[in-house]
Amino acid sequence: MDPNDLNSKEYEQWEQEDLIVFSWLIQNIKPVLAYNLTEYPTTKTLWDALVVTYNNGRDKLQTFNLHVKANDIKQNDSSLEEFWMTLQGIWGEIDRINPNPMKCPEDMKTYSNLRSEQKPFQFLNAQDRKYEPIKREILRLEPLPFAEAAYAVVRKEAAYQN
Repeated sequence: MDPNDLNSKEYEQWEQEDLIVFSWLIQNIKPVLAYNLTEYPTTKTLWDALVVTYNNGRDKLQTFNLHVKANDIKQNDSSLEEFWMTLQGIWGEIDRINPNPMKCPEDMKTYSNLRSEQKPFQFLNAQDRKYEPIKREILRLEPLPFAEAAYAVVRKEAAYQN
């Protein structure tokens, strides 16, 4: 849809949808900043301006800090579910900043598996001491399960303990 094609059949619907998204963006930005952003003609131009203003791109310091955070995080008596979601958020941010660069499906899978290998270690390292026995049991498994499977085992143990 070309927003400049005012005679297009889809223009009216596009304009309504664009206005909805544009309004949502403006309403979720601090008022002092939003005032200057209302002059953009479309959501796309607004979004592009926000990307230029706030996107760090592939900032190595940001990537480094996220990896440090993933390695240093501790459960600290928070619920297992809350902790898991926090760790998932960190991993997701790392993946968004550094997307899989491979093109071939087989290489993409290999690359994804290599990235996933560290996650069970990070997850288990962060667990509260009360999970030590189950952590050791998981670490004895060959092959080491993915982080999601390790979480499921720890969660089952947590339910049993409660």
